[in-house]
Amino acid sequence: MNNVTIIGQIEGMPQMIYNSKTGDKKLYKFILKVPRTYKQKDGSQVDDFINVKAWGNVLGDEYEYFDQSYVGVEGKLVSFGMSDATSYGNELVASKVVQLG
Repeated sequence: MNNVTIIGQIEGMPQMIYNSKTGDKKLYKFILKVPRTYKQKDGSQVDDFINVKAWGNVLGDEYEYFDQSYVGVEGKLVSFGMSDATSYGNELVASKVVQLG
């Protein structure tokens, strides 16, 4: 089962990486800043930065208001990499994005 739920802050504005010729399908890419549950010895917060992709119908037109607010993202984790398996990456493909506050 591949189901991920993450709460964090959208960093900056989502970037459109695909737009169909008719404009009815759009794919956005954004970074979600997720705080870890611990702090460093000096007291500073440690954050993870998660790459997220979301189709326009999942993100919605109100994504402009999400900057610096907390959102919940539900989706699946997708891995990709080179054929030699020496470098790879992961991203969250969103099936639901909800503004929390």
